[in-house]
Amino acid sequence: MKFCMAALGKFGGRELGFASDIELMLIYEGDGKTDGLKSLTTPEFYDKLVYELKQLIAAKREGIFEIDLRLRPYGNAGRMAVALSEFRSYFSPDGPAWNYERQALVKLRPIWQDVAKANFAEKVMAARDQCLFVKGAFDVAAMRAIREKQIRQLVAGGTVNAKYSPGGLVDVEYLVQGLQILNGVSETKVRHPNTGKAMKRLMTFGFLDEEDYRFLKKAHIFLRTLIDALRMVRGNAKDLTVPPADTKAFTFLARRMNISEALLQAELQQHTVWLREAVGRLLG
Repeated sequence: MKFCMAALGKFGGRELGFASDIELMLIYEGDGKTDGLKSLTTPEFYDKLVYELKQLIAAKREGIFEIDLRLRPYGNAGRMAVALSEFRSYFSPDGPAWNYERQALVKLRPIWQDVAKANFAEKVMAARDQCLFVKGAFDVAAMRAIREKQIRQLVAGGTVNAKYSPGGLVDVEYLVQGLQILNGVSETKVRHPNTGKAMKRLMTFGFLDEEDYRFLKKAHIFLRTLIDALRMVRGNAKDLTVPPADTKAFTFLARRMNISEALLQAELQQHTVWLREAVGRLLG
């Protein structure tokens, strides 16, 4: 039997911030049963392994470095570990995966495997590439639809959410991932899981011009800093609503970011406006 544990999301991109989720997927290959008093099938064995691993890491508060397994096939309705054959069939271009689930594989990064069978991680990544970096794999309309759903469901009316509002961090990530999927078919070096390194490679290979790269990089750094500051101030990883500019909470947030209130307000406006325009212009 062969297996590898893969990281996704911020963990996969080596971008963990304050209170990020730890997104994981265990992928295995093989058939059979274990020896011992209680024999387990291969799927049962790896499900139990993932379950036991999940119990080892306990977050002190909800939303603080929680283990997140929801990006596996069928999410919470599926098995805790994933057979490589199921991985291929679920995430293939004509498989049942939602477009945003397939898109998330941009950040897939093997982090742990049986060292005696070290080539299995390469096999997993090859399967990922066959599912993701193929012509027509990125659906701009589907991406826009999931963003509209996020805005309706996760952003309170009249407020700005640093992650989910138009021009928020998700737009940076989706824009970079979309460009990676579209151009990663022909240039494998843009398939990097780290957002910052990916956007630089997109610029280096001519898929992103230098001015857009500069603005995108600044927006990414600003929004990541803003989100970390909000989480520190609130003590809740899920509350990412920016307080109104005329409140004490906004003053405290600016101090946490070590900038003036006027600069925080100006940069938030500048970056979100630019991002809304850039997504439409660069992805069509």
